[in-house]
Amino acid sequence: MKGTQTKGRMLRRISHMLSLLPLLALSALILSLSATDGRGSHAPSERPVDGITYTTADSEGRPATFTLAHPPERVLISYPGATELLIDLGLSDRIIGTIAPYGAEPPSYADAYTALPILAAPYVPSREEVMALRPDFIIGWSHHFTPEALGDVYSYFDRSVGAYIVPATVRKGHPTLEETVYPFIRDMGHIFGAEERATEYTRGLQERVAAVEERTAARGQRYTAMILQSHGNSLYSMYGPAYIIDDIAAKAGADNVTTRQLRAVGPERVLAFDPDVILYVNGKNISLLEAEEEIFTDFNLRNMRAVRERRVIVIPFAEVNNGNGRTVDALERIAAGLDACGF
Repeated sequence: MKGTQTKGRMLRRISHMLSLLPLLALSALILSLSATDGRGSHAPSERPVDGITYTTADSEGRPATFTLAHPPERVLISYPGATELLIDLGLSDRIIGTIAPYGAEPPSYADAYTALPILAAPYVPSREEVMALRPDFIIGWSHHFTPEALGDVYSYFDRSVGAYIVPATVRKGHPTLEETVYPFIRDMGHIFGAEERATEYTRGLQERVAAVEERTAARGQRYTAMILQSHGNSLYSMYGPAYIIDDIAAKAGADNVTTRQLRAVGPERVLAFDPDVILYVNGKNISLLEAEEEIFTDFNLRNMRAVRERRVIVIPFAEVNNGNGRTVDALERIAAGLDACGF
């Protein structure tokens, strides 16, 4: 009798557990769907343990890790700063498509860039163009890897395609050379198996930066600066700390007058400041002399002290926004300009 009762209790427990299985399966499905956010999966996938693991960011600046089975062989780039860096590291033969550069390339890049296949879209390629090229690795701006543009990085990870967001394009915090440019170079060296070249390249940049910082310290004086770009039709933008040019200017001895980005504002917002010097970003693909003349003849700005005293330093747009070694070119340009201003 006792054995029969025990057996009955066991059968009831088993029956109860079986009745819970559909609920457990449903819970697992809900958890899975919430993790993916309806886009690419955020969960780590099964990858070879001997692959190349790297960490990038998603478009919100959150860390995203992926493991490549081998160094990329078919690279698509939607950010010209990455194209220039791969040229610097001797890896341009891996590029199957890149967007056009931001303006005329300097001689050190011009020939190599001309030899590359240029994508049809001037800024962001279509998803169709991307998939037709069958890349195994994609590098781009943070705002390119959104559901509205190319799709998030996880959607490529799910297809076993590597995706990488250039650190300087993640508009969070206060980007610096140390936290964005140098890690970008290091990551490319790691991902492509070119660590020695990347280390040597970074060391050269660091030596140039140290030389500028020594000049800045020896100058013994700091200046206020406005980092300004004109869009025409009396509209201007002022770069804030969310852009790496803020850190570059500070290293050269020029402190930004604004603590936030001001986009497409009228002249009255610009005239509210009285900087010692204007760092004028040349975003119109004109010569530096033409850009200089543009600001000196701008009717809206004619009464600014920095304009009247011709304390303007013109910087190519690409040096400000390419997030690679050319940022050090901008640093040296600003430092030389401050020396020449004759304060």
